[in-house]
Amino acid sequence: MKQGWSKQQGMSLWSVLAIIFAVLIIFWIAIKAGPEYLEATEVQKCLEDAKVGGGSNFASVQQRFSACLDVNGIREGVTAKDIALRGNTVSVSWKKQLPIAGNASLLLEFEAQAPK
Repeated sequence: MKQGWSKQQGMSLWSVLAIIFAVLIIFWIAIKAGPEYLEATEVQKCLEDAKVGGGSNFASVQQRFSACLDVNGIREGVTAKDIALRGNTVSVSWKKQLPIAGNASLLLEFEAQAPK
């Protein structure tokens, strides 16, 4: 027979609860930020389409970009006025602040580029 107490192995209840809490926080942030990243890919596609369709006329690129944003239902964060011409590249950058809980928020910064 064994003498004394054997060393306990495994996780405690508090460890399991802490891991579950951490996973739930990550899941909550992913639910909040996921749609914003999908929207950013749509903005990138709109900028590329506007650049191809608008050619070298900057006003035409802005109009096409605005029309594409309207078609895709993107009404917040980025507009056609945010487009900048940098050399041969057309780019747009925008920020999105998402409330997480209470006074905590998540700031997302996006940039889309369409080379000539």
